[in-house]
Amino acid sequence: MSAQRIGSVNDFLSLLKSVKETGKGQWLALCPSHHDTKPSLSIKETDGKILLKCFGGCGLADILRSLGLEFGDLFLVDGNKPPAQARKIVATYDYQNADGNLISQVVRYEPKAFAQRRPDGKGGWLWNLSGVKPVLYHLPEIIKTNSTDTIYVVEGEGCADALWSVGLIATTSPGGAGNWRPEYSKYFNDRRLVIIPDNDPEGLRYARAVATSSRGLAREMRAIILPNLPPKGDIVDWFNGGGWVGDLESLGQDVSALFQSSQPDYHSEGEKISWYLGNQVCFHASDLHWERTGTHARLEIYGGDEPLSWSVCNTDRHEDRVRLANAAYCQMDKGSTDSYSKEQLRSDLDRFCLGLWDYHLSCFMPEMVAGSEEDQPLKFLLKPFVLEGGGTIVFAPPGRGKSYAALIFAVSVDAGVSKFWPTNKAPVLFINLERSAQSLRRRLATVNRALDLDLKRPLLTLNARGKSLYDVLPVCSKAIAKHGVELIVLDSISRAGYGDLTENKPVTNIIDSLSGLSKSWLSLAHTPRQNEGHLYGSIHFEAGADVIIQLLSQQKDDGTLGVGFQSTKANDIPPIPMSIYAMEFTETGLSDFRKAKSFEFPEIEEKRKRDTDDLIEEFILDRETGDATASEIAEALGLNRSHLSTMLHGSDRYIQRRKVGRSVYYGVKTKL
Repeated sequence: MSAQRIGSVNDFLSLLKSVKETGKGQWLALCPSHHDTKPSLSIKETDGKILLKCFGGCGLADILRSLGLEFGDLFLVDGNKPPAQARKIVATYDYQNADGNLISQVVRYEPKAFAQRRPDGKGGWLWNLSGVKPVLYHLPEIIKTNSTDTIYVVEGEGCADALWSVGLIATTSPGGAGNWRPEYSKYFNDRRLVIIPDNDPEGLRYARAVATSSRGLAREMRAIILPNLPPKGDIVDWFNGGGWVGDLESLGQDVSALFQSSQPDYHSEGEKISWYLGNQVCFHASDLHWERTGTHARLEIYGGDEPLSWSVCNTDRHEDRVRLANAAYCQMDKGSTDSYSKEQLRSDLDRFCLGLWDYHLSCFMPEMVAGSEEDQPLKFLLKPFVLEGGGTIVFAPPGRGKSYAALIFAVSVDAGVSKFWPTNKAPVLFINLERSAQSLRRRLATVNRALDLDLKRPLLTLNARGKSLYDVLPVCSKAIAKHGVELIVLDSISRAGYGDLTENKPVTNIIDSLSGLSKSWLSLAHTPRQNEGHLYGSIHFEAGADVIIQLLSQQKDDGTLGVGFQSTKANDIPPIPMSIYAMEFTETGLSDFRKAKSFEFPEIEEKRKRDTDDLIEEFILDRETGDATASEIAEALGLNRSHLSTMLHGSDRYIQRRKVGRSVYYGVKTKL
C-alpha cells in the first residue's frame, strides 16, 4: 500500500468521497475503511493537526492504511519542503496526463514507505497533490491501446511495471487499495480487461471496485486469482516464486470469481454454529434469531482455547462486526497478529456472518421423506409414559402427588430402575422451580429409598425457586451439553415465565423451549380451579405434547395417598390403561411407594372402570370386523384376561356376536 505527504487539509479531503462541511474546520465523509453508504467519518482541523473519528467503529490505523497514509501525515507541514525523514529513495513512479505531461510522482523509500509529490514548475518538487487530478498509471500508453489489446489491472506501481517488463500492458491507480475511482474505467471501453488482486481483503475489495465500475464498458473481463501466494502477496511475489508469464492466460477465470468468497466450513454444535480457521482463530454464534432489524446472535471470537471478544449484536450491521473484530484483535498475541492482520480478521468475520442465517435455515429445510417398511416398535425411556424423543405432561390440582411422581419417574430413568415401569437408563436433569433445595433433597432421599437405592444417590438438579424457565434456559442448555442429558423433568410449567398460559403464543414458546432443550421431556402442570378434568392453559399444550397424563387421587383415613395415572392423549402408541399406585407418608415425608392393592382406592377404581370400558369400546369399533375376543383385547390393552372376560360377560355394553371354536367374539351393543 502507498502513503503520501499531506500539505493541507484540502489535500486530505481530496482523498475522500461525499465530503460535506459541517462547521468551521469540520467535515463528514464516507469512511474508506469500511463499506460506508452514509458518511460516518468525522474530520476536524485544529492546531495544524487533522483529527479523525469513524462512528462505524474503524480504528485510526485502519483509516490511514486505507488511504495509503501514515500517522505523520495528519500533522500538516509546509508544502514547499520534502518530508524530513531519514529514508532513502529507491524508486519513483511517474504519473502523466493524457498529453504525456508529468503531473505527479510516487516516491518509494527504504525502509518501505511511500510519498507523493508534484512538479513545482522550476525543476523542483512540491510534496503535496494540491490541484492535481489523479489519473491512471501509464495513462498515455493505455489511451493508445485498441480493442484487440488486453489491459491488466493490479494494485501498486511496482506490480504494473513488473507486467510491462514481461511485455504486458498494465496499470494501477495512485494511492493504493481503497482509492480506485469509477472515472478511471472510461479508458477500458471496448478493451479486454484482466484484474489481478493482491492476496488480502483490501486487494480483493480493490479488484471488485475495478470490476464493478468497468462493467458495461470493457469488452471482456477476466480475473486471475494467483495460486500459492503468501498473505498480502502480489504478482511480483508470484514471479519471484517461479511463476511464468506464459501461465497467466490459463489462470484466467470469469470475473465473478472476485465476488465469490469461499463458504465458511460451518459446524453445528447443539444450538451453536462454529467456524474453525486453520490459524487457531474460531468464530461461534449462538441464540441466532430474526428480529425486525435483521439477524441477531451472540458472537464469540476465540484464539485457540482463549476467548478474545464476544457480543450480542445484529450480525447484519457492519459497525457491530467492526467493533467486535477490533476488540478481538487487540487481545491477540503478537505472533498471531504478525501473520493475521486486523483486516483479515474483519473479512473472515464478515464471511462468517454473511452465510450464518442461510446455514441456520438449511438445518431446517424441507426434504423428501419416503415411507419406511420397517415395523419398529416405539422406544420409551419409561414405558408407557415417557417416549424417547417425545414430550409428556402430567397434570392435577396442587397437593395430589405430582411432584413426587415426577421425581420417581426422573430417578427411575436416571438410575435405570425398572421396579415399577420398564425403563431405559439415561441421564436426567430435574429442573426444580417450585420448592427449596432443602425440601428437594429430603424428597429425593425418600424416593431413592422407595426405589431400593442408596439414600444419598445424587440426581442432576437445578434448584431455582423464584426463577422462571425462561430465566434458567441458558444454564440448562450448558448443563445438558456438559452432562449428556437425554431427559429433562420440569416442576412446573406454571413457572415458565413466558406470559399468560391461556394464550397460544406463550404456550407455544414453552413447548418450543422444552423441545429445544431436550428431545425427551416431562413437565408438570396444574388444573383450573373449577374443573380437574383438563390441564390449565391453552389447547396448544395438548397439541405440543405426545403423552398427557391426568393424575387422579384419593386419600385414605390413614394418610395413604392413592394416585392413578390416566392417559388423556397418546400419540402413535396404543391406549394406556390406568395404573394405580399408593404413596405412604410419615412425618418426615414419603415412606413408601407401591402398586395399589385391588379396590384399595374405590373412587379411582370407579374412574378406571369407566376408562377401561371406553378403551375396550374404542378398540372393538376400530377393528374391521367390529368385534374381538377377550384374548385379543387383553393383549392389545395390557389387561388381565380373566378379569376382562368376566367384565365383558357381565356388562350391558357388549354383546356376543359370534363364536369360532372356543373363541367368543364380543361387539359393542348398539345404543338406541
